[in-house]
Amino acid sequence: MTPCTFVDGASLICRGALHAGVDYFVGYPITPASGICQQMIECGVGMPASDEITALQYLIGASLNGHKAMTATSGPGFMLMSEGIGAALAMEVPLTIVLVQRLGPATGSATANAQGDVLLVGNIVSGGFIVPTICPSTLEECVEMTVHAVNISQLLRIPVVLLTEKSMVLGKRSVAIDDLIYPEPQSSSRFDGAAERFKPYGDLDAREVPPFQPLGTPRPQVRVTASTHNEEGLIARFNESVRLNTERLLVNKSLDLFPAAVRDLQPGATTLVISYGYTAYAAKEAVRNLRARGQAVSLLIVRTIFPVRVDDIRSALAGVERVVIAEENLTGLYRKALLAEDTFRGCAVDVVGVHVMGRPITPEEIEAACNGAVAG
Repeated sequence: MTPCTFVDGASLICRGALHAGVDYFVGYPITPASGICQQMIECGVGMPASDEITALQYLIGASLNGHKAMTATSGPGFMLMSEGIGAALAMEVPLTIVLVQRLGPATGSATANAQGDVLLVGNIVSGGFIVPTICPSTLEECVEMTVHAVNISQLLRIPVVLLTEKSMVLGKRSVAIDDLIYPEPQSSSRFDGAAERFKPYGDLDAREVPPFQPLGTPRPQVRVTASTHNEEGLIARFNESVRLNTERLLVNKSLDLFPAAVRDLQPGATTLVISYGYTAYAAKEAVRNLRARGQAVSLLIVRTIFPVRVDDIRSALAGVERVVIAEENLTGLYRKALLAEDTFRGCAVDVVGVHVMGRPITPEEIEAACNGAVAG
């Protein structure tokens, strides 16, 4: 039997970050994300900032100098970082931001679990662009999903959010450390041509990502700006070249980089349960209970929140008549996001939500929704 260690999610996120090569962490203490900040400082790669705005600016500078940069925060701090996140997106600066959700709005309740920041993440920058967001659904996945977040940020030169919750980060479980999954670390491709040929936003690879050149080298000159710009990094008014350069910031063409949903499909199932994050524990137990009573029910655990991997969900809908989406927030935020993406277009399914605020969803509530009870 593999020996187990009693550990929290913060430790596993730090473990994944270090494996991925994160060598520059800056954070401002905020419950329930402070444990990540503390442990990264203790590991020798972290430092505190005076506030969240400053932390994000530090990360941008470090990343532009070639470091793998990361921070961790919660809802109020994440909103303070919004301008910097948008700037990093426009400048194509790779960053990893761990967002540990707690009950809101505003200061809310720092010690209560929640999944209420889903649409905040999806709309944190202007212009209709999304920040890629992935989400561990078990404590064990905290390592794997952290590495994926860092890797995606590097390969696409973009800010990426690792979305999790208070109970996942502060809660402890017995984990078989030797069985954890560690994806291979990835880094941004570096420019290796003649200096006079360098264009900060040119020479795109197959994913339409420019090669990286750290700041501070004598030649070639590196320009970055959060304003609309051309391939040379010079500010330009909106034109066809700028349009193409800006549209590249949509990441839908690189869905293969993002973690697929975990599928537990059962032949003949007419009900599909969808969940994510910490609530996935309750969803799994509900499905086990229903199957034990002879009901055919399928389960889908989403691990990429944005961009929505629509095909993951559509592939699980064959024969399904009812979709139950369980999440710990007041109005069913991710259900709304999936409906807005036309995820169920053309599918004759009844989509219902199980959502509560201020406490965990129980397996019994999910079971009741699967059997047609009023949900939400």
